[in-house]
This record gives sequence, C-alpha cells and structure tokens, in this order.
Amino acid sequence: MTTTHLSTRAISSSPVRSGRRVPDAIMVATVFVTVLALAVVPQWRGTLFYYVGDQYEQFAPLWHVFGTQLRGGSWISMDPAGWMGGNYAAEALLGIWNPVNLANFVVVSFFDNLSLAAFVVAAEMIAILGTGVYLLARSYGASRAPAFLVAVALPVSGLTLWYEAAGWPAGLAAFTWVTHFWWSSRRFARGRSTAILPFVFGFLAMTAGNPYAPVGLVVVLGALGIELLVRRRYERLVLLVVMGMCVGAVALMVFLPLLGSSSVTNRQTLAAIANDTFLVPDLGDIVAGSSATYLPSMSNWGGERLESVPSTYFAWFFLPLLPWLRWGALRRRFVGASSLFVVGSFYLIACLAPSNVWLFRWPFRLVEYLYLAVAVAFAVALSRGIARDRIRRRSLLTLGIVLFGGYLAWAVRPDLSSTHLLAVIVTLVLLAAAVTACHRRGLAALAGVGLIGTLSILFLQTSVFPSAASPLPSAEPAPASPPNGGAPAFLLSELRQGSQAYRGTVLQLAERSTVTTEDTRTGKLLFGNVPRASGAQTVASYTGMGFDAFADALCMDYRGAVCSDAYDRLFAPASASVVAPLIDVMGVSTLVLQRSLLPEETAVQPPSGWVIAASDEARVIWVREDPFGEGSGHATWWSPGLEVETASSTAAVERVRFEGSVPGSIYFARLAWPGYTATVDGTPVPVRQGPAGLLGVEVGAGGGVLEVHYASPGLAVGRVAAAGAFVVILAISMVSVLLSRRRAKARLNRAVDFG
Repeated sequence: MTTTHLSTRAISSSPVRSGRRVPDAIMVATVFVTVLALAVVPQWRGTLFYYVGDQYEQFAPLWHVFGTQLRGGSWISMDPAGWMGGNYAAEALLGIWNPVNLANFVVVSFFDNLSLAAFVVAAEMIAILGTGVYLLARSYGASRAPAFLVAVALPVSGLTLWYEAAGWPAGLAAFTWVTHFWWSSRRFARGRSTAILPFVFGFLAMTAGNPYAPVGLVVVLGALGIELLVRRRYERLVLLVVMGMCVGAVALMVFLPLLGSSSVTNRQTLAAIANDTFLVPDLGDIVAGSSATYLPSMSNWGGERLESVPSTYFAWFFLPLLPWLRWGALRRRFVGASSLFVVGSFYLIACLAPSNVWLFRWPFRLVEYLYLAVAVAFAVALSRGIARDRIRRRSLLTLGIVLFGGYLAWAVRPDLSSTHLLAVIVTLVLLAAAVTACHRRGLAALAGVGLIGTLSILFLQTSVFPSAASPLPSAEPAPASPPNGGAPAFLLSELRQGSQAYRGTVLQLAERSTVTTEDTRTGKLLFGNVPRASGAQTVASYTGMGFDAFADALCMDYRGAVCSDAYDRLFAPASASVVAPLIDVMGVSTLVLQRSLLPEETAVQPPSGWVIAASDEARVIWVREDPFGEGSGHATWWSPGLEVETASSTAAVERVRFEGSVPGSIYFARLAWPGYTATVDGTPVPVRQGPAGLLGVEVGAGGGVLEVHYASPGLAVGRVAAAGAFVVILAISMVSVLLSRRRAKARLNRAVDFG
C-alpha cells in the first residue's frame, strides 16, 4: 500500500460512531436550530445586545435604507446624499454585492425596531456559522457528537458573540463564509464536489467586504495546497489553484473601488506597521480561553486597559477535557490533515502580531479563526472517546486546569471574586456530569451535557457582564462604544419625531459628550447613519474611510460630530474664488445647532434668509426661507456671468443647461470622489475638487448641456472579472465531472475485463 493510499484512507475513514446513526442533514438542521435558540439568550438578557458600536451607528440603519431602496426597485453604489459615507462601493465593508446581504436588507426594511432587526440578522448568521463548523469538523473525520459539541459552542464564544455578532456584522459574515469555504474547498480538493460549491462560498466571503475574509481564503487555500502536495495529488492541486484564482478575481469588484478612491481619504495614513497595544491579545488571554469569566487585559476604547466582556473566551470544556483524550490513538486520526495544523499555526502567530500591519488592524479579530482550527482538531480528537483509566490522575489535572483558569480570571479582576468562584463551581459540576455521562452513555451523552453547559455558561456570562456596557436604569443595557452620545436609538417611529421640522439637506452641528438618551431616542440629535434610516437627508453619516478635505473643512469625524468652529466656517466664503458661504455651496436647507456646543449662536436670531423652525432644550433648528429643491447633488453655485438650470438629477448622473459669455465654474452639492467625469454636449471638460472637497466643473464660454457622470473606479473591471471567474468555474466543473465519469467508466471496463 502506498503512502498516498494510506493517507487518503486514514483521513477519509468513517469516524467512530456512538449510538444510532443520524443523517448529517438532520444534524446540520439541528445545529442551526440549536444555535438560533442559544442566540436568543443574550437578546433576552439585554434587548440591545446585538445593537452596539458599528452595528448601531453604521450597519443596521443603512441596511434599512438599502432594503427600502430595493423594495422600491432602485439600487445605487454611490449616493451623493450620503456625503462622506455615501460612496457605498468604495466603503467595501457594507457588502452591497453579497446576495445574502441583499436579502437581509429587504428583511430589515420591514422592521421599525432596528435593534430587533439586528438580532434577527445576527442570529441567522451565527446559526449558519454553526452549520459550517459542524460540516468542517465532519470533513476532518470527527464523529457527529463531538462535531455538534464544538459547532454549538464556537458561535457563542467570546469574540464571535460579544464583538462580531453584537457590533461587527461584516466580520461575522466574513468568518461564517470562510468557514463554509474551508469545508467546501476541502471537499473539492478531495474530489467530492465540483468547483461551484467552494466558489459560491468564496464569493460570499469576498463580498462580505471585510478585509480578513480574503486573508482567510488565502490561508485556507494555502493550507489545502500543502495537504495536496503531501499527498501528491497534483491534478487536484491544479484545480484548487484555478478555483482559488477565480475567487480572487471577485476581490477586484469588491476592493478596486476602495483602492481607486483612497487618494482623497485617510486610508493611506492608516497603512503602517506599528504596535500601540490596542486590541492586541497575548498568550495568557488564549490560555485562559476556557475560563468563562476571564476578562483580557488589553487596550480598548475610551483608553480602557481591561475588557468588560469575556472577549477571548473559547469553550468551557476544551482545556479541562484535554487530560481525558486518548492521546495514544490520536496520531492516526490526523494523518492527511496537515491543512488543519497549517491554518491553526498561522492564526496563532497572527493573533500575537503588532496592532497594525499595513491596513490590517487589531489582531484580536483573528482569535476566532484560531479557535475554529482548534475546535475542529478537538472534535476529531474527542471522536475516539474519553479515557477510562487513571481516573484520579485525570480528575486532578482537570481540577487544576479549572482552578488555574479561575485564578487567571481573578488575577485580572480581583474585584469580581464571587463571579469567578461561581464560574469555577459551575464549570466543575458540568465537567463531572460530562465525563460521567460519557462513561455511561457515550459521546452523544457528553454532547448533551456539553450543550447544557454551553447554555448555562452563556446565561451566566450575559447575566454578570453587560452587553459591552453598563446597564441603563431600565432593563436594557447601553453599549460602551460609543462612550457618550446617549443610549442607542432603535425605534424609527420615535426617531421621526425629531425630524418633523427638517427640510431638504440637513446639517447637524453637534458633538457627542453631552448628548443624552432622551436626545437620541426622540431623534433630536443623532449621529452616524441613524438619522438616514429615519428618512432625514442628513450630511452626517458613518464612514470607514472619510473624505479628507470635507472632514477638515467642517472638523467632522467619521460619525458626523463636529467642533464648534464648524459654524464660523460654514458662514464664511467657501474659498477665495467661491465667494458664497460654504453652507450655500453645500446646498444645506436645514441647520441643527446643539445648544451645549454653540450656546451663543443658539441664543440669537438666525442670519438673514433663515428662520427658527423649532427649538427645545437640546437644539435649535434653522430652516431657509427659500429651501433648496428636494434631492441632492444639484448645482448650487456658479461663476458670475453664468446662467444654470438643472435638467435632470440622479445619484450617478447630473444634467444642467448653462449659458454664459465667459468661461466659469459650476459647483455641485457632491463630494469630488475619484470617478467623476463631465462633458458639455458630448465633449469632455475638466472636473476639479473645490472648497471642502465639493465637485466643480470648468465650462467654456457659450452654453450647452453639461452632463456629470459618476462611475466607481475599477468597478466595471471588477464586474467583468467576477463574471469571467464564474464562467471559468462552470467550465472546470464540467471538465471535472467528465473526467470523473471517464475514470469511473475505465474502472468499470477493467473490472469487466478482469472478470
């Protein structure tokens, strides 16, 4: 028997079974339903658990906007009304090309309660993740019970639940689809499926928009390639490489618009290799992964040096059960599974990297990928059952591991002594029950106790730790990020109360430190994308990349908060050549002034041309006596001597008629993103970045029809590349099927001849 034959046989051999055989399809469905049920616990314990940080300020509100657009039959990749956050294709992270996301956008658009909508999407995604973990563990030879055990535990582990599901949905989607890509790619590498399945999951992972998805895809492909080289499966290696290149082609559609737009953003300044210790875990954090109350001591938001949630928690049973594994029988089970160790080794090193490596920040984000490899390896090892000898020694080792984990948790937060003690006691009881159940009833019983234990630990954690924050006086917890700005606003029907006086484009001048929960919940002062979901056409939006000139002009941050100087800058001439106030060139019709930020300005009458539309204890609302027209992107200022009239206006195309005896400039209420072109009666004319980054066009004397058109840089090339990749995948899949049939027919003929 050759080495290749031996490796193939060892890794593809049926895992050890305990009890009656249950079809994998039923087990996959069971994992999905079970994880859904587990996801309800955090939502029940705190109804805003899945609505913190970026989820609250960036994703959920914009999902509602996207879904409403889709239901209305429109879809755009760049919206000038979103200003710094409106270049959706360049943002990448929003995942606007992902078909699962598109379906979820539509679902979210039916919700009035955005926090509930966020919970539905998060629960769906971690349930899909659980099925991927189960299938991946099975593909490496794990039996059903251990695969089920890790599949329901990993989705509710620290980083995945408390960060990704709660506030970083793009990261959760990336992790979920990379897991399914790993499973499907291994099936393809072993000749058990066509290239279509891994390509689909690779497409979903890439279009999630999270930069760690491409990293995960490359790591998985590299690991599987090494595995094929070891097994001398060169034909499958070539097919795997081609499939991987096709998935890589999809990245052009997702990330070329980002790269093409980066020259006007702050993305370039982020590229560096440095370590500021922000969200950088250490080996101690990982070693304590089975301690339910361990809170990592790493820098995070607000200058905090300690985490407030168990973000590096893995699974309560992992380390304590290691002494019970049948170590002598494990070597053969991992023959041919080198890819598992390659992936795990890479992510172990990556988790300990500096805080910034080029555009990749915060290695803490990679902990869940490490845990995925460890979970699969553990499931495979546990499939041999647990040892029945040396009970006393193994019990003492388990006791020592649990107590040491409890000590590590106490050492970081000694003020939570009673919480740590409770966790240690619960864990020891669960472990005793798990080992006893396995000895008496087998692995299925251990998995049952494991599920109960996972539920118990989850209930404990969500009871003693806030959902990333301290609780409100009500039963709802508020997030620690943002540290100010009031508690999350989530009911759109209430938010709309605060925008009833708004007309046209709205600019809010406010900062976050004095904003109260009352201000946000009633829609008086909102930041990020939240006001957009309520229907207000606000300049404020959430952006992951910004627009340098515009942000500098208004001293505006990535969530739309400004400094007090913004008021004077708005009413000053936009530039030496553009004598109109900047607020006029921007086309703003409603100005919201926060009283605490601008006490003097809110105490006097507005300038000429403005009236007070409403006021309360938090703000004063000024509206123009003659508001600009509805919509956004219109021409707002032009040189003296020109006459300009808007002919038509859409998000991507603006047409105006102009006449003039001298050359001049026309400015639009749009930011000058790379990708804008302009023509006058079909003849190209130059576009330029004007004051505050606004789009300007130079026109000659005479007249004509000026057409301004926007196309995301690289998007057309990316779409062609993605379509071409799909064609190639179909071709190699058909070739693979034909070759398989030919080989099967040849084997059949040889068998007949031999007979």
